[in-house]
Amino acid sequence: MTALVAALAPACLAAAHVGNVADAAHDAGVARAMGLEAQPWRALDPVVASVFAVLPLGTRAARAGLGEAVVAGMAGAALFVVAWRFAAACADAPRLGALTAAIATLAAVCAPAWQMEAAAVAGSTTGALLVLLPVAVMARADEAGAPPRWRAGAVALGLALGYEPLVGACALAACAALVVVGPNARRGAVAAWRTDSRVLLACFVGGLAPLLVAVARTRLAGVPFGAALADAWAGEHGASHAGSPSPFLRAELGVVLGAMAAGGAVLAALAPRARALGAALLAVVVVGFASGWAGAPLGPTRFGAPVLAATAAACGLAGASMQAIVRAIAEAKVPLARASAAMVLVLELAIPVDSADEALLRTLPRANGAAALWDDLAWGELPPRTVVLVSDARLGRRAAAAQATGALRGDLAVVPAQTRGAAASRVLSQDAALVPLWRDLELAGSPSEASLSSLASVRPLAMTYEPRWGRALGRHLVPVALLDRFEPEPRGASDRKRALDAFAPKRERLARVASKDPELAGASAYLLRARALDVAESGDRDLVGRTVDDLHTFAPDDPVAAAIVARVVLGKGAPKLDDLRP
Repeated sequence: MTALVAALAPACLAAAHVGNVADAAHDAGVARAMGLEAQPWRALDPVVASVFAVLPLGTRAARAGLGEAVVAGMAGAALFVVAWRFAAACADAPRLGALTAAIATLAAVCAPAWQMEAAAVAGSTTGALLVLLPVAVMARADEAGAPPRWRAGAVALGLALGYEPLVGACALAACAALVVVGPNARRGAVAAWRTDSRVLLACFVGGLAPLLVAVARTRLAGVPFGAALADAWAGEHGASHAGSPSPFLRAELGVVLGAMAAGGAVLAALAPRARALGAALLAVVVVGFASGWAGAPLGPTRFGAPVLAATAAACGLAGASMQAIVRAIAEAKVPLARASAAMVLVLELAIPVDSADEALLRTLPRANGAAALWDDLAWGELPPRTVVLVSDARLGRRAAAAQATGALRGDLAVVPAQTRGAAASRVLSQDAALVPLWRDLELAGSPSEASLSSLASVRPLAMTYEPRWGRALGRHLVPVALLDRFEPEPRGASDRKRALDAFAPKRERLARVASKDPELAGASAYLLRARALDVAESGDRDLVGRTVDDLHTFAPDDPVAAAIVARVVLGKGAPKLDDLRP
């Protein structure tokens, strides 16, 4: 029963705050999970996203998020197995051990960091599960007479390493600690390698199969191999930061759970039966939190899979401390000892309840409609049959996320000008009017004024100003909400002024909701920064001031805005506008 609760509670909690509109922090994951962008790492995300794909429930993004909630339940089950085995190895108390293991599990997987990833498309919970899975599979490897599960462990290790390098490092460190510290596990591993090495290698390579398939698909899409492997290899960040895990430990783990985890590590050192499994959990804690220095995101909107796994492992260690505290009070020679122990157990149960309550509060900003409003302003304001020329991967992933949630109209054609290959060719080959643009992108790597003007005379064309494409294109751009419309002929300051007047009330509405979403604020700042650079070329101080004010709404300390004001408005020395990038 406790195992069922440990699995169902986090899954149901995550499913309760899955939204129809994906949050902007997971744009790259949405593009990958929906099959809209080929990426080598995190290749299992499309599989997870397809679990509920056939059900008529909300948008495609919502169904994909439900798949991640199921993964959170599976992670809860895996962590419960490990925590229960560890508690049983520390002391023989089956019922109490199962209960404290369930409490420790829920304290981890119902916490805000886990729940924010579990309720999102292509969240980090899949990677965290793949760290815990090898440990759960081989949890009894050091027990005398335990059935060997080395083949399953090899498959799990292959899946972890193929999912993400840091995930594989955490899983490998845990399994290595388990085998090195546990004498029975060490002898069993040596014997299995001597008699079954080929099968074990085949199982490991089989676990790498999703990565190999994803790499092949990435190559077919025309993405350079080195660039694909280097992209987000340590996890997808959004607006989150990496570095020292200390702020994360203070905010997410807390003093109480941290102290209990340290106590669990001490108990593991004192109990010979628990040393191997305790060493595995400790290895996940150390390597997982150290991954922050290697680049794994530590919040506030994205959390890396190794960090989630380290939090879970710390709670697994804390479960043994919870059991030891309750047993010590129950066995004390004082009146009402057992009643006092029961009260302490209730207090320990409050830890996951408080975590779940905090998780619900932290996920509320997703329900404020920020992403939906951004999509409405970016794409909904465009005329029918508009061609959107995208020159930045961030905007491309925003468009892919909008397509997955149904916010991108079917009549719009998004052309990825920042890349070449099958993805761009598939869009550019749909209309003969796009052939001149296609030719320029393939031959020169950038569009020409002639090709864009000929396209704009046939179909509406929207884009952002790109300085490396030349100043001539900027004279054709007129603001349309967040994007700019490319007109067949150059336009004057009066056209831009009227468009900026129309954008002002929409900007204020977007700023109110984007203030709590750093990814959306960053996407808005990118588009408005490009517009400010375009207008700065005209030298019109009034228009420059308007566009800089728009940019400051989402990025108050933007250095590009400061350089524009210094050069155009104040006439002071500043970097050349040609050297600035949006």
